[in-house]
Amino acid sequence: MKRFSTPAPKTAEARSLPEKRRTTAIEWVCVIAVFALTFAFRWPFLAESFWIDELHTAWCVADGWDEVAPRAKMGNQQPLYFWALWIWQQIPWPEPFASYPVEVLARLTSLWCVSLSAALITWGSLRYHGSLLAATIAGLFFALDRNAAFFGTELRPYAAVILGSTAAILFAARIWTSASRTRARDWVGLHASVLFAILMHVTSLVTLAPLVIALSVSDLVHAHGNPTEFKRRTIRHVLWLAGWMIVGLLIANHQREIWNHRDAWEAFGRPRSLFALWSMWPWVGWTLIPFAFYLLGSATLPFRTGSKSQSNDVSPATAPPAFRVRPASFAALTLSALMISVISGFFLAKFLGVPIWHRRYLIAGLPLGCISLGAWIAALNLRRHYEILAASIAFTSLFTVFFAQGSIYWTPEWSQPGPNRPWLPRVTSYWVHRGEDWRKALRLIAAETTPKDKENTLQTEHHVWIDGYLIEQPPIVGEVKNADLANYLTFPANGPYSLGSEANLHALGSQTPAEGWKNAVLSKSTNNAHSRHWFLTRSLSSTQREELQRWLPGTQHQGRLGHLYLFSTTNGRD
Repeated sequence: MKRFSTPAPKTAEARSLPEKRRTTAIEWVCVIAVFALTFAFRWPFLAESFWIDELHTAWCVADGWDEVAPRAKMGNQQPLYFWALWIWQQIPWPEPFASYPVEVLARLTSLWCVSLSAALITWGSLRYHGSLLAATIAGLFFALDRNAAFFGTELRPYAAVILGSTAAILFAARIWTSASRTRARDWVGLHASVLFAILMHVTSLVTLAPLVIALSVSDLVHAHGNPTEFKRRTIRHVLWLAGWMIVGLLIANHQREIWNHRDAWEAFGRPRSLFALWSMWPWVGWTLIPFAFYLLGSATLPFRTGSKSQSNDVSPATAPPAFRVRPASFAALTLSALMISVISGFFLAKFLGVPIWHRRYLIAGLPLGCISLGAWIAALNLRRHYEILAASIAFTSLFTVFFAQGSIYWTPEWSQPGPNRPWLPRVTSYWVHRGEDWRKALRLIAAETTPKDKENTLQTEHHVWIDGYLIEQPPIVGEVKNADLANYLTFPANGPYSLGSEANLHALGSQTPAEGWKNAVLSKSTNNAHSRHWFLTRSLSSTQREELQRWLPGTQHQGRLGHLYLFSTTNGRD
């Protein structure tokens, strides 16, 4: 006779693991709502003018397939993203999509990436941490994050990096919550996601490598009591390491030319002080506040009991230690990986001359911060008053993140007289701010360069001099003579905002471009009685603007378009 036994009640630690079940309708509603919110918040910013980096992307995919990789390399980029974008650009879009501004359909690729990332963060946090409230908060933090908004509407590979990083973190969570951690498909998914992010942009390795290393070490520690299993896992990780060494050699060969020109990145790729570590990410909102609430809740709040609880048999005696609760331990893992990546990036940039200290190069850490915040909240799921505690963490952290990113700022109430005006919080009017209206600037030039009377034989000869303030500009005063390099440096007027054949394009060197323009205007080779010279620059100081008026009295300031300045002069002998 077969004997049936009553299953033992689950311990608190076992119950903190996600059960294999189907996602309910309300959970799908939350996932879709986060996706829609992320998409809707970014949609209004898709039609803005491209800025200089995006114009490089548009130039890379403007012509044939054979031009994509060389042009991407000229901008110190890897080709995979640009190949994919070139294929996207070949799609014959029907109306009304075909009539959208050129910026919208191109940037839509980035918008899809970050919107899908937000949905994956919500679904993955729910699936592997077991709390719908915590998962929704993690997704909302990503949806409302200002950095995620900027890179989610930028025509660059960083939105794809965010997507690859999100997928890698979810595979890491799947491995972390698995009892055996031996499922091959999860490890393949983890390494494939990291490889995808690295192929989008190699600097993703700085952020994701600590996560992979930590998981691998944890996997070996988990099997230390079983020599056979330990040996098997060691061989597996050694094989993965060998594969990554091959990938590293291939990438290093491709990046050699960029490395040889690393000094040009020093202006913005290296930290100036230790404060840069603090300002890289909103540490208070992402980590300090939720961690403090977690410790406070773990120490003071009792476990839930009663019919509404999922943990009727939980008591303090059977509860796991704070960091053995799986969401809490995973939050500690992701937070550690994020901190190590930032410290490593700082060390590499500050002391080893690797110019990667910029948020875009560490953008793979953005999903780490949002997911770790959700994990800290989910770790309190078994405590009483969980909903109130989660809402308190969410409100306090979100408010702090908004202030750290400038989405909300304090300003005095100027309508009230006297020195003791109250300071009130304001919401920024530029949630996504690029500040470079190349489209308007080039349209102003195009309106003047288009011939009014084609039968007139004395047409004005237009010369457009561009100072894109790019690291690839040679350190010279005056015109760049190298034809290939000049073609690259004048890409703002060769891409979607092309001036056509009516204007002669020239690139200026990075040394005092205003003086270089003055010398070019006075040069006999580009100046005659019917010439007009335009100067479009991103790097002109107020002192240099005043000097232009003294050097060339006939110079007219055509306008400031964000960070761009446009000048013109009819000829150099006025």
